[in-house]
Amino acid sequence: MLPAGKFDVVLLDPPWSYYGQQSKWGAAAKFYDTMPDEALLALDVPSLLKPTSVVFCWATSPRLDFAIRTLGSWGLHYRGVSFVWVKTSKSGKPFGARGVRPSIVKPTTEFVLAASMAPKGRPMPVSDESVPQVVLAAPGRHSEKPDEVQARIERLYPSAKRLEMFARRCREGWQAWGNEIHA
Repeated sequence: MLPAGKFDVVLLDPPWSYYGQQSKWGAAAKFYDTMPDEALLALDVPSLLKPTSVVFCWATSPRLDFAIRTLGSWGLHYRGVSFVWVKTSKSGKPFGARGVRPSIVKPTTEFVLAASMAPKGRPMPVSDESVPQVVLAAPGRHSEKPDEVQARIERLYPSAKRLEMFARRCREGWQAWGNEIHA
C-alpha cells in the first residue's frame, strides 16, 4: 500500500527486472525482489502528486526507454536527465561495471530522470541554481545509490515535502516507502 498524502518531490528507485529473473544476466533478482513491468506501470504514483510536484526516477541504460514510458503512463511529462551517476573506484577513477553483460559497451553510469505534471517550465521554484548534474561516487552494495543525489534534491527543494519510493533506509527530511523499510 502506498503512503498517504501528497508530496512536492518523489524520488523512485524502481526494482526493475532485467532479462527475466531466471536469466544468467538477471543479477538484480539475486540481490532484491524485482517487480514485473506491469506492476510498476500499475503503481498509483499520480495519487501521491500535487500539480506542481517533481518526480525523480533512477534508470539504468538497459531500462531507460521503459523508465521514460513508465513516467508517461503515470501522466507525467519527461523533463530530462537531472543527474548522471558516474561509478568510480574508491579512489575516484571511473570504471565499467564488472560482470554485467553489455548491450554494446559496459555501463559506467546510471541516470536520474525528471518528470512533472507540467509539460514545460519549472513546476516549483528551484532554490539553488548551482546544483551540478554529474555525481562521481563509488558504488555501495548492489543497486545502492549515492546519498549525494538526495542531498542535491534537498538543495533544489529545501522546504519540499519529499518521498523516497523503494527506499532502503530512512533519511532525515524524507518519508521512506519500500519493502526494506521497517517501522
